[in-house]
Amino acid sequence: MPATGSKSFTPLSLSIRLRADGFSFFVCDVQSNTLIQGEHFAASDACSLAEQLQRELGRPEYFNRQIGQAYVLVCTPSTHVPLEAFRREEAVDLFSFTFPQQSMLDSRVAYTILPELESVELFAISRDVEDAILQYYPTARIFASRSMLIERLSRYADDNLSDCHYLFCCLADEGIEVITFANGRLRYANTFAEKQKTNIQYFVLNVWQMLGLEAESDRLIIVADEAYPELNLLLQGFGLYLRNVDSIQPSELFPNVALARERKMPLDLKALLLNRL
Repeated sequence: MPATGSKSFTPLSLSIRLRADGFSFFVCDVQSNTLIQGEHFAASDACSLAEQLQRELGRPEYFNRQIGQAYVLVCTPSTHVPLEAFRREEAVDLFSFTFPQQSMLDSRVAYTILPELESVELFAISRDVEDAILQYYPTARIFASRSMLIERLSRYADDNLSDCHYLFCCLADEGIEVITFANGRLRYANTFAEKQKTNIQYFVLNVWQMLGLEAESDRLIIVADEAYPELNLLLQGFGLYLRNVDSIQPSELFPNVALARERKMPLDLKALLLNRL
């Protein structure tokens, strides 16, 4: 628990990002929005993910009196439901219908509400993984990864893109997110676990055509760090098919915030820490 009565005390937060290939820990200074420590752990063949989480969370740098809150970002398949149609008691059935191949025997269906977009994102988290985290941080708050990014992009679009039709393509190490909005509502969001330039172009242009966007007048906006591999080649490749192709830095989504310029942190986690909380 946080200490009291100490002028030198610096409140910290711990963010846990769960992926299929392992998990990451990020410790941030709550007051200055700066990264203190970040570390990725690849999944182990010697033990379960829950056991591995328990072991690493027990280390003093990740469980100590300065860390007052933990946030969990779950990067797993998810689906969206209009807020007016969402019923908590139907969440499991709806998720199971959408992902029939995923066993729910050892998982819990959770959800993230996006009130500004009148949408709810359903996702699943392993029960033993959740229990391992709650053992150390009983008040940990759990979110769907894509929801955080969708929420931030929606606000950026409202401020900068209200006079045109557009499509966001967010580039990350594990793949791409393709997202767009219409009339203040989420219109399309999908994830493609793809890194090859040619395949990225194929997926994005296919979505572009499916949505009926115009090659001459509508905008494709690439969200990526300058250091992203083949960024310039992607921009040139899209430029062969679309007239209006732009790129923005992740830091442009959060102007004047130091943490937004931290390249060690994935974009969805920045959105969680800087936009929602």
